[in-house]
Amino acid sequence: MLFVNLNQGMGLHQAALADALYNILGKDFVFIEFGQKKNGQYGSFKNSSKGIDYYKDRPYILKMYESKENERLAKELISKADVVKTGGPLDLTYQRIKDNKLTFRSTEHIMKGPLWRDWLRILSINRKYNKVSMPNYRLLCQSANVAKEMQYCLSDWHEKCYKFAYFTKIPELNIDSIISTRSSDKIQIVWCARFINWKHPELPLKLAKKLIDSGRCNFEIQMIGADTTPLWQKIKNKVEKEHLENHVILTGGIPNIEVLERMRKSHIFIFTSDRGEGWGAVLNEAMGAGCACVASNEIGAVPFLLSHKQNGLIFKSGSVSSLFENLACLYDNPNLCAEYGRNAYSTITTDWSANVAAERLVKLSESILGGNEISFEDGPCAKAYPINTNKLLY
Repeated sequence: MLFVNLNQGMGLHQAALADALYNILGKDFVFIEFGQKKNGQYGSFKNSSKGIDYYKDRPYILKMYESKENERLAKELISKADVVKTGGPLDLTYQRIKDNKLTFRSTEHIMKGPLWRDWLRILSINRKYNKVSMPNYRLLCQSANVAKEMQYCLSDWHEKCYKFAYFTKIPELNIDSIISTRSSDKIQIVWCARFINWKHPELPLKLAKKLIDSGRCNFEIQMIGADTTPLWQKIKNKVEKEHLENHVILTGGIPNIEVLERMRKSHIFIFTSDRGEGWGAVLNEAMGAGCACVASNEIGAVPFLLSHKQNGLIFKSGSVSSLFENLACLYDNPNLCAEYGRNAYSTITTDWSANVAAERLVKLSESILGGNEISFEDGPCAKAYPINTNKLLY
């Protein structure tokens, strides 16, 4: 079975799954990097992963943009492949889709607000997908909200949605050892994101004030993110104005390897984004570090990865009181904090690992091609259905 993965470029969110697919399929797996499009032409891809060489030891990568011969070969492979997984533009896969060849499109949810713009996006979905609504054109949902969006399509898209994810490389850890060596002197909380509006960096500050006001003062929140946006300076000024310097630390931008190390030393990870967060791979990383995760119910990854009061806690998006109630629960129950951290690590290294996803995607593809589609109860490649994110809170 020839399997082609078509994407703009290799990077942090593609490498783990691509490696796993290559380990299963060998020479029958090709990752086609089509690059950035400018003036109608596909050009070089410059990844933003701070110097990581994603091309070393990955012989399966084909840089479509590097030469005319590579472009010819890429288009030939896209056409003849048994399966194509694409995150690319429709023009590269249009003909194979119309020929009803098995093609999976990976997609986040696109309805991220405001409401008037979401209705325009609904019209865009219909224009984009209905003209190529073939039985073997399926969706890999890299957000739990995708299936609900596809209800607005005029065809049967909502019946062709599968749970999927962005997969990051999660190292094998002695998670009990990691958790047991964390500081017992102070509750360490970590937040990691860009300082932009829909990431809601104001919420950790409001949380800090409520914790202090409730008498829970033995904590520190590290806010990791580059100081390159106007909102970062506003948050810094507010930390000083509210005299929160002893509880809220702005680290600035730091390398990913150091982010992961700080997560491993932290008891709790808070994820405060709203619906603007299509997936949120930082949640994968925090779970892989064994943090007890407290995350907003509107984030794309949360309904797939977290189960409330089992491997983490889910709070109502934008609600300071809901965030505080969940944090207070962990603050007052350190054993529960450790339990959720262990369970989170188990989830992300077993049920939602890149290896499991690759194995299931191959099996699912083979079964569809063989005319007898298999199903999975939950996890990667299980059928995705519309959800009510408010019900995740209970």
